[in-house]
Amino acid sequence: MPRILAISLFYTVLTAVSMLAVLPNYDALPPIVSVSDLLNHATAFFVLYILLRCAHAGLSTGTVWGLLTGYALLIEAVQFFLPTRFASLSDVAADAAGVLAASLLLAVLRRRRGCGLAGCTTAEKMV
Repeated sequence: MPRILAISLFYTVLTAVSMLAVLPNYDALPPIVSVSDLLNHATAFFVLYILLRCAHAGLSTGTVWGLLTGYALLIEAVQFFLPTRFASLSDVAADAAGVLAASLLLAVLRRRRGCGLAGCTTAEKMV
């Protein structure tokens, strides 16, 4: 995936997730979107992890984990102060599960492509 595309997609998805996080009435969304809040969290952070790793391949796995975990905590902190939303540690756990799943998937793909345990240095080799 070209880096500019990965950067554009990452920030587009980040913006969409941020907007969804502050919607006053999440339950009013179509059923396809609001099937499972925890599944939505895990899926969003799975996608964010992969896009962030492709967009900024030089970031370490720990840095990406830290950034996305911080973002998950920020979302819940904001929702704590919104009258129509509520904060939930289970949402943060679902976010972490999505990051873990994406991290494991990329580790398997790196091994199959011969990048070794240290990881790849370019976005093209990562996915």
